[in-house]
Amino acid sequence: MESAPQCPFVYANGRRCTGTVYKARAYGAKRRDGEVESFRKVRVWCTEKDDHAGAGKDFQAKERMEFYPDKLPDELNAYLRAQGEFDR
Repeated sequence: MESAPQCPFVYANGRRCTGTVYKARAYGAKRRDGEVESFRKVRVWCTEKDDHAGAGKDFQAKERMEFYPDKLPDELNAYLRAQGEFDR
């Protein structure tokens, strides 16, 4: 089993979160033959701070844990697809 990728969250002071991704949800998924073909956005949660909701004001932290498909880090995309996270 592939190890979970590092949490992509970066605090305002530039420090990266030390957690790893444990869950993801694809929003607006379009399916073909039972598999996700594309999606509008992906939200991820990490082992240290879940979705980092309290780390910034006015949903700034939440937005840093949501990615459009073209902005999802390659390593994270590959891991989530291998784990079947987008198929749930």
